[in-house]
Amino acid sequence: MTIGKNIAELRKNSGMTQEQLAETLGVSAQTVSKWENEVTMPDIMLLPVIAGCFDIAVDDLYVGGKPQEKRRTVNSDEIPERLYDTMADLTVQGWANCAEVKDVDAEKERMKAYLVENPKAKTVILSNKNGAVITTSEISLLHRGKANADQLTKEGIGYVLEILSRPAVRCIFAYETENMNKPITAPYVAKKCNISLDEATDALESLTKIHVNYPTDVMLDEGKSIRMYSLDSGEWVMYTLMILKTAKLMEENERNYFVYWGSYNNRWLQ
Repeated sequence: MTIGKNIAELRKNSGMTQEQLAETLGVSAQTVSKWENEVTMPDIMLLPVIAGCFDIAVDDLYVGGKPQEKRRTVNSDEIPERLYDTMADLTVQGWANCAEVKDVDAEKERMKAYLVENPKAKTVILSNKNGAVITTSEISLLHRGKANADQLTKEGIGYVLEILSRPAVRCIFAYETENMNKPITAPYVAKKCNISLDEATDALESLTKIHVNYPTDVMLDEGKSIRMYSLDSGEWVMYTLMILKTAKLMEENERNYFVYWGSYNNRWLQ
């Protein structure tokens, strides 16, 4: 569309009359009418002022644009949901472009509802050049760049995976994530997880070695000490959680997709 037609559309979407826009700009309603009917063009010096009326960039006057949403402050609890919502939005927009979906917002809500109602369903976007994205009702996993297994052969990775494969380790980690701010001892968590004291001690020390836990030795009155364990920084906790979530996806995987778009077949499936 031309600048004139874009001004007309922006004005109408903003609920403004030609007279109201003219008054804001300091021109006559007839001048605005001439712009919108493509009789004349607005002076280039007025373009930033016109764009400002609609909260858009000057360039958007040439290609059309929607008023920018006012930014608002969000707290940390809102961020994961906002990012997940953005991932869902981008997925549906890509699908809409390929499948000629007209109501993108409705399709986005349908996809999110489907993933919630079908926990084993997922959306998958796969590219041999730019990586992949997998989204379920709980998590979104993003890998940037072409997959390269050579990067994953270092010995330390196997050590971490071996530790996380132990049932006692996973049981204690699950208990700790449900009781985030509560330090624990080996005897205490052994009873909570119904495992032996040796299993609990080994699991807690193993989690310490991979930085999930950090220990604190507390001195007792009789000159003895007891070791307390607490979860380390959120970074290590989330690494561990995502490794285990991904492993669970692989174990329980079913070919149940809301949508799958892979470069090897270039098709959307449902």
